[in-house]
Amino acid sequence: MSSEAEIQESAPAPPRRPRLAVLRAEALSPKDLVLRAAFIAALYLAAHLAGLREFTTFLSGTAPVTTLSWQCVSFLGAAYLLVYFAFILLAPMLLIAAALLAAWDALRRRG
Repeated sequence: MSSEAEIQESAPAPPRRPRLAVLRAEALSPKDLVLRAAFIAALYLAAHLAGLREFTTFLSGTAPVTTLSWQCVSFLGAAYLLVYFAFILLAPMLLIAAALLAAWDALRRRG
């Protein structure tokens, strides 16, 4: 009976592939930068589909037709603006950096 246990313990287990292996990347690698840009784009899409754009009217001092308080409207508007500026400014920079880093890695491997 101990020989069966020894056989089971000595047999190598098949390699387990993590379910989210696609989402794993080395920090600041091209894949990591693209994943960060995609995450920002997903946040922007979610905020836009949730209708948070309407709450940016707090900038001009007007409130959307809603029963929410000014504090809530201001918070939702500021959250949308933060995600919007990240999508417009940060995501393209991340994609450009990923492309440059991938090109640099390819050139470094050649020579």
